Amino acid sequence: MVVHGQKKQTKSLPKVAKTKVKKDSGASQVKKIQRAPWVTQPSKMTSEKWKKLQVGMAEKWPQPDYMVVVDPGRSHTNYRDETYTIVSRWTADTKIEFRPHAKAPGSKSHNRYEAYAKARTIGEALKFGTYPADWCWDYERGFIKVVGGFVREQPLDPSDDGDQKNVLTDVDVVVTKWFKREAARMLGFTLKEMGEQKSWCEDILMRLRRSVAERKAKVILEECDRLNRKINDADVYTVLDSWAFRRNVTRINVLPDGATFVYSDTVGLIPARDGRIMTTPPTIDFPCSVKVLARYLKDNLPADVPFFPFTSININKNYAGRLHRDSNNVGPSCIKAFGDFTGGALNYFPNDDKQTHLEDLDLKESVSIDLKNNLTLFDGRRGHWVSPFEGNRYSLVWFTCARCVKAEDAVKVQLKEREMNFPNEKQIHSVLGKLAPPLGAGADKKKVAAGGPQFKAWPISAAPKDVKRKLGLFSKPCGKKARNGGS
Repeated sequence: MVVHGQKKQTKSLPKVAKTKVKKDSGASQVKKIQRAPWVTQPSKMTSEKWKKLQVGMAEKWPQPDYMVVVDPGRSHTNYRDETYTIVSRWTADTKIEFRPHAKAPGSKSHNRYEAYAKARTIGEALKFGTYPADWCWDYERGFIKVVGGFVREQPLDPSDDGDQKNVLTDVDVVVTKWFKREAARMLGFTLKEMGEQKSWCEDILMRLRRSVAERKAKVILEECDRLNRKINDADVYTVLDSWAFRRNVTRINVLPDGATFVYSDTVGLIPARDGRIMTTPPTIDFPCSVKVLARYLKDNLPADVPFFPFTSININKNYAGRLHRDSNNVGPSCIKAFGDFTGGALNYFPNDDKQTHLEDLDLKESVSIDLKNNLTLFDGRRGHWVSPFEGNRYSLVWFTCARCVKAEDAVKVQLKEREMNFPNEKQIHSVLGKLAPPLGAGADKKKVAAGGPQFKAWPISAAPKDVKRKLGLFSKPCGKKARNGGS
């Protein structure tokens, strides 16, 4: 039966597919099998009516921004990294809307779409017979959008065989199994091999999310070069909000009470246990992301501090570091916080000369510095901690790694290519004089004033209200002011 308005399918010779079969000898030969011819499917909608309904829909339901960029050689079912990182975070309670009548009548996909497009959550979409591959396909074409509900900050770890199985929803189970198969295909492993590699999930999720951050950073750098503008807070937030953080269990000195890890990474130089000074892997693999973070500092230094040397950038996410002193820094550091949060001030003991135990420092002698609105030069080797906060907070600390002068020439070149200000001996000593030395606990405030500043804070122009720039992932369109850099 053919619905009025649809063209009748003309007869043609059946298509032939080639399938390999094995003989007893082990040799292979090609056996020809016939495929069923394509047949027009009956539907309740005519082609003419469908075409009228499509007018203006492409503008109301656009594809994600990242789909505008052509990716040659990628098949239509080999989805973008951005798509995987989005869909793998959806839950049964993620609220969605489907574009009305997105698929043309006359095919099985039209009838199937008309049935499942009634779903209002991912949980309902699964019950209506859809799967993650369908969601990826529809999302990349602008047929589905998230309008609310719960979306995970990080995808579930399919390699976790712990007690979480008892609380997983049907959507969680389907998504994790699907993602494991997709990861195996992308990495070239069998499912058995994936099960034997305990770190595969973390590695693939890291690569996917950081590759998204890297592409956004590249767009930001190109835009800044084209418009001759500076890197701003919104640019940095855009990169950090897409960045994937490892659970860092080594920063014992900053762990909040009860915590066993913090989300913290370092790009640039770090001292290795064997005495070498080496570059961290993310520094090599994601150069544009590092450039954005490095250039931000260079673009926003005040007139009285035209140059600040640094070899490393510590990147932190959503934790309030407890009272501590930094141990591997040479001289002062610069620090800045980014995001939509309240609280989270830096509390700093300007006169801490390390002669007093941290626990014995008098809180009255500390100062509170607003890092959300100020770029601050301080000495991390003096006691400091972060106040509690609410919201999403990232922080960057630019510093010079101890023994950095011992780094090999090739390492120095890598850092300079990523726009880090690798210092020489003279510059290191110069930056040491930027801040007055500590006078010790209980120092007279008049002496402090005479000795010069022990920290400097410069206000940075407020970022646009919507700090997530529209570069494709996790963001809604922002205003013209934000796209042009804002201030």
